[in-house]
Amino acid sequence: MTRESKWLGARTMFNAQMDDTGRRHALRRLRFYAALAILVCLFFVIYGAFVAWDSYHRLPHVYAALRARGVPATANLVRCAPGFGAYRGVRCRLSLRFDGRLRAWDYPEDSAQFKGLAVGAAIPVLVDPSNSSIVYTRRDVEHRTNAGTSVVFWYGVGLVVLGLAGFAGLLWLRRPTMPRPRWANRWPG
Repeated sequence: MTRESKWLGARTMFNAQMDDTGRRHALRRLRFYAALAILVCLFFVIYGAFVAWDSYHRLPHVYAALRARGVPATANLVRCAPGFGAYRGVRCRLSLRFDGRLRAWDYPEDSAQFKGLAVGAAIPVLVDPSNSSIVYTRRDVEHRTNAGTSVVFWYGVGLVVLGLAGFAGLLWLRRPTMPRPRWANRWPG
């Protein structure tokens, strides 16, 4: 073996190590993106299922309980503003004095019902006597706002479908990529 062939072998070995390092980094990056995609799909499925369940199951039960035994009270409009909190649309803040306690909160349902009302306007609400933190406007209870198969329910179903479609897409990407033979062997021999 000549001196030059020793160096050639070392250079080839060095290049092979560099290529292997790049491959490992690419594989690590691919695994990271795959895990991120799985987490995003999982978020859509879980959040969508919660939204659909909340609209279809929990909210109708809450409205029924408030219709049956809700205590009428009067809340006051503190303010309505676009995009305060984590919400992008118009959100309204209400305050209520009930059982000697003053409570203020961002109203979670239909804020369009407060359109045109002045700050401090009286709003009829129903309070659950067993849990004073459950408060909805009388209008929402009567109209069953966002309960049952409402737009919110279908939004949740859409998120679940989107998440499942993402999982299906990831599984499709995982399929074997070797080309199939053009003609299948009909005879085993």
